Amino acid sequence: MAQADDRDLFQTTRGRILLLLCAGRRTVNELMDELGLTDNAVRAQLVNLQQDGLVRQVGLRPGTRKPHADYELTLEARQLFPRAHEPVLRTLIDVLREQLPEAQTRPLMMEVARRLLASWVGPLREPNPSQRTAELYQKVQALAPGIRLEDEPECHRVRACACPLASVTASHPEVCQLLADVLGEMLGTRVREACERGQSPRCCFEVNKTRET
Repeated sequence: MAQADDRDLFQTTRGRILLLLCAGRRTVNELMDELGLTDNAVRAQLVNLQQDGLVRQVGLRPGTRKPHADYELTLEARQLFPRAHEPVLRTLIDVLREQLPEAQTRPLMMEVARRLLASWVGPLREPNPSQRTAELYQKVQALAPGIRLEDEPECHRVRACACPLASVTASHPEVCQLLADVLGEMLGTRVREACERGQSPRCCFEVNKTRET
């Protein structure tokens, strides 16, 4: 989870820009509208963020009078978002896989995930999956900036700015589905992992809106 000083960062204008860019590329005009700032204020923040290596310009979009530059986070900026102790966890999973059959390692890893989630968010009190998903989102968002909840017709989609277990899931992609299964138990419905992999891995889980029978 993020440290206290990281959470303080995301309360500033600089941090709010990083959170918006975490969700996807933005132009200056889009940042102005979402933040309620002037053109000059946004551009000044972007210049500082670019100088610090946290934001970069990536291409242009057609505009009415002239093209608009798109901005996105750099890989360095994504390190500001919650990350776990990946090397230790990756090594632990490697050893479990080497020493034990899958029939034994999966239940152990499931129990670890259950306990971690329970310690982070506590009990969920809402009665149905949609309400429980919203409750979980509110709790996790307070602990880990950069998480979004998208309401789709058939599901709720939970996205993170980055993957806190990127180096683990690169060699053990089954961990993503394991986490989805534990979330499904917690929410009382089916959860599908739809994580983005590649140079900038991001967590993504699709939560059914109805209770699993």
